[in-house]
Amino acid sequence: MARQAIAKTHEEAKRRSKGPRAYTAVDGFYRVNIVDQDGAIKGDSGWKHNLITNGGLTSYISYVFGSIAGSSYVNRMQLGSLQSALATNASSLPGEYGKSLMATVASSQCTTRANSTSGDTVRFLATFVSNSIISTTNQTIACIGLYATTNQSSVFCGGSFTASTLGQSQAINCSYDVVFTASTS
Repeated sequence: MARQAIAKTHEEAKRRSKGPRAYTAVDGFYRVNIVDQDGAIKGDSGWKHNLITNGGLTSYISYVFGSIAGSSYVNRMQLGSLQSALATNASSLPGEYGKSLMATVASSQCTTRANSTSGDTVRFLATFVSNSIISTTNQTIACIGLYATTNQSSVFCGGSFTASTLGQSQAINCSYDVVFTASTS
C-alpha cells in the first residue's frame, strides 16, 4: 500500500511539474493569376498550401533568428514548368526557369496577430511581366517558389498548381503569404 501511495505521489508531482507547452508553426500559401493586357484574369490557381524545404527552414528561419552568417531573406519569386511535388530536400523548383528570369518581390508587408489564435502574416507580391519567360512560343507554368538574391541556389518554400499555358501578351501576378502562429496548451 505504501509503495502505491509513493508511486501515485511521484506521478502527481511529475504531472504538475510540466509547464505549458508552446507550439510554433510556419505555413505558406500562394496564389498565381494569369492576366491579359486588359486586366482580365485568364487563369487562377486559387490559394494553395506550400512546403517549406529543409534548407528553407535552416537558412531563412533558424539562421535569421540566430543572426547566423549564411542567413537568407526572401526577395525573389521563381516559376517552374512542372506540376510536381516539391521535395523537402529540394534546392530548386521542378522545371525551374532560369535564375535570370526570377521576379523581384515588388512588395512585402507584415500583419501582426491580434490574439494567440491568429498568426503574423508576411505577404510577398510579384509580377512576371509579359514576355519575361516567353520568347516566341507559349510556355507552361505549374509551380512557384520564394528565394533570396544571396542564396538563389536554395528555394525557401514552394508548391505546384494545375498547369497553365502563358500567352505572349499575358502577365503573371503572384501573392505569397507566410503565416507564423504560436499557441500554448
